[in-house]
Amino acid sequence: MKLGVVDGETLLLSIQGPLKGACEHAWSRLFDNRLKNSKNILLNFINLTHMDSEGANLLTIYTSRLAQRRIGLAACHLSDPFRDIFRLTGLDQAIALFDDENEALSMRPFHSGIRTATADFHAYKGPLVSGWARNVEHISIGDVTAEAMNVNVNGRKVTSPVRGFGRLWDKKYRFQITGKDMDPKEIVSVWQAEFPQFWPKGNKVFTSGGALLAPGATALLNLSVGGMLVLASGIMVIYADENSFCFSSVQGHMLCGWITFSSFREDDNTIIQVHPLFRPADPIMEMGFRLGAARQEDQFWHQTLRNLAARLGVEGRIEQKNCLVDRRLQWSEFGNIWYCGAIRSSLYLPLYWLVRLFSSRKH
Repeated sequence: MKLGVVDGETLLLSIQGPLKGACEHAWSRLFDNRLKNSKNILLNFINLTHMDSEGANLLTIYTSRLAQRRIGLAACHLSDPFRDIFRLTGLDQAIALFDDENEALSMRPFHSGIRTATADFHAYKGPLVSGWARNVEHISIGDVTAEAMNVNVNGRKVTSPVRGFGRLWDKKYRFQITGKDMDPKEIVSVWQAEFPQFWPKGNKVFTSGGALLAPGATALLNLSVGGMLVLASGIMVIYADENSFCFSSVQGHMLCGWITFSSFREDDNTIIQVHPLFRPADPIMEMGFRLGAARQEDQFWHQTLRNLAARLGVEGRIEQKNCLVDRRLQWSEFGNIWYCGAIRSSLYLPLYWLVRLFSSRKH
């Protein structure tokens, strides 16, 4: 990254090379020393070579932190492939986009409501940035087994932490392998290929048409919420490479956000990590997380990591890091409650069990 000062009110930050999780410390130092003292920040992406899902996480986190300090944020020189990523992730709704510095500076102070005609890139059909799925307006679920509760997913939009109602959380669940050296790429390959097998008992993943978890793949989730209650929702794989893969929730999920699954080396240790960045989707889910759903979510991912470790034949310890990025509620997203998977699944549940009952009698 390269810093430049346009004038006394605007700081120019040029992103050079890849934007990924390894940039976190540099971004943190910048925020503490320079960014938080500016009135406007303009990101120049002309030399951006790549961005992974962790890079998108960084942008989202610091966009929120700047907004809390009422610091304007905009970006320029974003190529069409990267604009498609911004559309897919919802970052275009949090960061004002411009063609160049002159256009951006003429629109100060920056705010996320600023739009230019060139920021509309719905119809982009060109080459994609490596690892990323193409932006879609609505997702669809193909053939899944008859036992699945297939409701509240087809036709829904992909969400992001930008559009959730509740507080913004950045959580990391880490399993540090002890006593054995494993290749992180091998771990990710096994995790991706056998992903549904590692979820806690009673929770199921049905990939659309039985497809592999590659960028653009969609899946139906049937989550156990106690007793015979099932919550149906869905996800889309928005990013995947040999080191990680990332899901985005869709409308109706408990969360608006992303979950990145990865493995890497750190201080000569092999780490397996689940990294959710999210806001509870609606007022019901925000209340639920405050009353205990957050602990259930933690237990869910702890058990997933233990199940994966058992499959790999490794031992280790689990660490958890919670960071409350933004305490504010986004009341403009109150309408997400219309898609609430908990409500819609509960209404559909009696019909689902009747269908299951008659199907079992036929066999």
